[in-house]
This record gives sequence, structure tokens and C-alpha cells, in this order.
Amino acid sequence: MADVLPMGHFYQFGYLSRDIDAASAALRDRFGITQVRRKRSSDWMETLHAWTGQTMVEVIVCGEGAPALYTDFPLPPAGDLVLHHLGRRIMDEETWAGMERVAAAKGLRTEMMGSVMNGQLRYAYVDTRQMLGLYTEYVMLSGDALRIYDDVPQNG
Repeated sequence: MADVLPMGHFYQFGYLSRDIDAASAALRDRFGITQVRRKRSSDWMETLHAWTGQTMVEVIVCGEGAPALYTDFPLPPAGDLVLHHLGRRIMDEETWAGMERVAAAKGLRTEMMGSVMNGQLRYAYVDTRQMLGLYTEYVMLSGDALRIYDDVPQNG
């Protein structure tokens, strides 16, 4: 792998909003997204997810206790959306290890990294704001995690 972050396998626009209902209205009015999966992911996070073709749109609304990754990012005015991250899938261990190595070598902070579902879903938010103006979220799925988006509705 070259000494650059993986830029392939784009699949998601990740937005932040202050209000989940206003975010749903903004998705409808701006992008024609009328069907979403609404989910409370934790005490501090509620999300909307929708597919438009091969691209997913995610909206995150954070409350008290959210990590700085979300709260230190400039939030939009009430009722609006701000692009926070681009989601990219990593398909194998070698590419994941390369992403970690390159991020560290380039001094790019990994704001949040972990795994859930017994390691079947791995994620990392790399601070690519200096390069791209926003974060890059890397996700690697295996096993049961390959089906975590099956209930996200398709629009258009």
C-alpha cells in the first residue's frame, strides 16, 4: 500500500444536525429522501440513515456526553445539516492495517476507533480536516455486521 490513506469504497455522507425531526425534513426537502431508519444508538446519539442508490446518507444528532469528535465540530443553525464525514469501507485486514500505519505516520489523529459485535464491525474516525475539510470514517464489516444496514430504506 502506498503512503496515502485509502480513498476507495466511498459509501456514506455523514451529517450533523441539532434536531432529528428538522434533519428528517431537511433530507426530504433538499434531497428527496422520504424514507429513513431512525435509531437511538446510545444515550448521547440519535441517527437517521437512508440509501440513495449506492450511497448512504447518515445524520447524527448528539446530546450531552457526546465525544468531542462531534461536539467540537461547528454545528449548523437549527433545522440545518452540516457535512461532518465521508464514510469509506475497508474490505480486508491488510488495508485496515495500512490505514492505521499511514494515519500514524502522517500524524493524523484517530479521534475515535473501536469495534463492536465481537469485532465484526470495526470503525475509525481519522481527522482529515486539513486535507478534506471534514473527517473520514473507515468501516470494516464481517460476519453478522454485513447485514447491519439491511433495514435502511432505499430512496429514489
